[in-house]
Amino acid sequence: MPRARAKAPASDAAPWWLTDGDEECLGCGQLYIYEMEFRCPECEMTTCIHCRRRRPDGRVVCVSCLDAGGPGDGG
Repeated sequence: MPRARAKAPASDAAPWWLTDGDEECLGCGQLYIYEMEFRCPECEMTTCIHCRRRRPDGRVVCVSCLDAGGPGDGG
């Protein structure tokens, strides 16, 4: 007769990428997860991944740097 295997206990905690997060985006105010943070290379402003934009030259910057055409006032 084969031995019965013990099952691992079920976890009630959701994976980190499904939680709301506890960092607040400076661009839109939405909560995001720290591991998914975007830091603008021009002004060092931290935002969620939804508040980043691609310039025509291919660089990815925050919304304030895109609107200003140069370094933003985020930090």
